Amino acid sequence: MSETPGIKKLQVARRTVQLAVVVLILAIPAVARYNNYLLSRELDKLTQKWRGSVQGVMLGALDSFFRALPDGETQRAGRVARNRKQILVYTQLARGGPWSLELAGVSMTDPLAGAESIAASKRAPWTLWVGLFIPLAVAVLLGRVFCSWVCPMNLLLEMTDKLRRLLGFLELPPADLHFSRWIKYGLLGTGLVLAAVVSLPVLGPVYPPAVVSRELHEMVFAMFERAEQGNLGFWVGGLTVMSAFIGAIALFEITVSRRWWCRYICPGGALYSLLGRARIIRVKRNAPRCTDCGICDEVCPWALRPMSDLMGPECDNCGLCISHCADDALDYSVAGKQK
Repeated sequence: MSETPGIKKLQVARRTVQLAVVVLILAIPAVARYNNYLLSRELDKLTQKWRGSVQGVMLGALDSFFRALPDGETQRAGRVARNRKQILVYTQLARGGPWSLELAGVSMTDPLAGAESIAASKRAPWTLWVGLFIPLAVAVLLGRVFCSWVCPMNLLLEMTDKLRRLLGFLELPPADLHFSRWIKYGLLGTGLVLAAVVSLPVLGPVYPPAVVSRELHEMVFAMFERAEQGNLGFWVGGLTVMSAFIGAIALFEITVSRRWWCRYICPGGALYSLLGRARIIRVKRNAPRCTDCGICDEVCPWALRPMSDLMGPECDNCGLCISHCADDALDYSVAGKQK
């Protein structure tokens, strides 16, 4: 299967963004610890004490990164030194995760978190709408791109697709049960109603992007807490039973139903699909070029049918169908314009 250079670069960019999100999730709690040690003036002592350990490497890498930023270093007594004041400013630039993130003073809140907050509190303060503005605008204009470009759970579940193909190669083909796509919309509506009834969020605690962010945060914090007690090295003790929940979803998808969570269950995906129904950028087929090979239908992770122009609001503009089209019959298009 051929790939056009532009689309190949797009897939590389998409994977780079996905990995950057995971790195950011891991970095934020590590930066919080770095900030604490810098404030208490223990950073150099701990970096030296933990030298060679995971925690020491993380602190050293963060220190080198922040010192390389503009004004991260200063001249003191004829030598280059860390600009403590400026670095403390830098350490406050990113907080949170995919569920709720503050980046360089700009607040961004997952639409599902916002919807649950409104349902549970019966209020919609302007500060919440400020955080929702960018995610809502992106969803309305581009559709379900959070799922394909940002969601850390999607990155994991894309790996389950590769493991499914490996099982097929080993002549151990996994099952592929299908369910109703309406399940996720039902779960979305039920969750919001329950949030309104009990005045508490009920979807957030089990929503994979939020779960993955919380679990990775707790794992990093637990590693540093153990280091402070003299126990160095990698440690997963901060993980909870929700990690088993994420693993169970992945295992189910590998063995029973391809992309089960995202296709049929995810309430966040359902909300993004609803928001992106009238998206501007979407995949469009050039019918005269299409040879009806069916490859685009096979590779679509959502089981949509680009070969028959049956995409709908659940398309996340990942571009996989485009990159695998040997006939160059698929491309992105602005809604309302002809190719």
